[in-house]
Amino acid sequence: MPLSSARTGELSILLGALLWSTFPVITIFSYGSLAPFFSGGIATLFASTFFAVLLTAKGEWHFILEKGAWKDILLTSFFIGMVFYGLFFVGLRHTTAGNAAILSLMEVFFSFVILGLFMRHEPLLPSTIIGGSCMVLGALLVLLPKGVIGLQMGDLLIILATAFCPLGNRAAQRARKHVPANIIMFLRSVISGGVLLGLAFLFESTPSFKELSASLIFLLINGILLLGLSKIFWIEGIHRIPITKAISIESITPLFTLIVAYFLLQEQPTILQIVSLIPIGLGMVLLTKRTRSEKITAGDDVL
Repeated sequence: MPLSSARTGELSILLGALLWSTFPVITIFSYGSLAPFFSGGIATLFASTFFAVLLTAKGEWHFILEKGAWKDILLTSFFIGMVFYGLFFVGLRHTTAGNAAILSLMEVFFSFVILGLFMRHEPLLPSTIIGGSCMVLGALLVLLPKGVIGLQMGDLLIILATAFCPLGNRAAQRARKHVPANIIMFLRSVISGGVLLGLAFLFESTPSFKELSASLIFLLINGILLLGLSKIFWIEGIHRIPITKAISIESITPLFTLIVAYFLLQEQPTILQIVSLIPIGLGMVLLTKRTRSEKITAGDDVL
């Protein structure tokens, strides 16, 4: 049975979240020999290569001439590719992967406030608000044992970074109406990767060939899977469902991060972390439950 557009969007967000959950860990591994801007810039340019291959395979290069999408592509490149990733990469240098995972959930808050309250772009339904709150609560319970005793510079940078995501996501959503996701991500990766590398050469020490080689595997994983494939899932997801709903579903990422930490860092889950599955599960049900009108609409929108 084919999936409706909404269900396809929800599945895309979940798959992207599964991949993205490893981002803080992989990025911190790359810091063993590289500074933040070099790590971010090189990984982002690897992502642009990944999207270039997809564009070639699908014969989508002609969409690059679609001028109607350029304004929004430039906006999403600025808000997410430059500001968000720039602040996030630097923030990870000064905080832990656990703290970054917790504080990145502030994106849910900023999305509800900016898109729902201020811009009135998407309706704030009671089920969406309750579901999003449940998932944030569950994710916080997952990582609460790690503790956040006071915000450090890295923590503040992570919070500040998430405030720019809703604007970038909205621009990407508009651009997706004109061009495929591969075009958006290729141009965003080229633009933001170039800017991040420029900042790296200005403010950081140039790494040696040996240092680059030591982090190459982590840069490839970040570039191809995390900044590449997971972002295709994300853009295709927000093309089909509201951004606030997508952000709330993605709040399950800290749970996946916990699993990654268990296998890579041998961290045993606590009772509190297991209990967190209850509000996370409830939030998932509330967020993915469609109203009667949505079900009727979905009947004519099948992929």
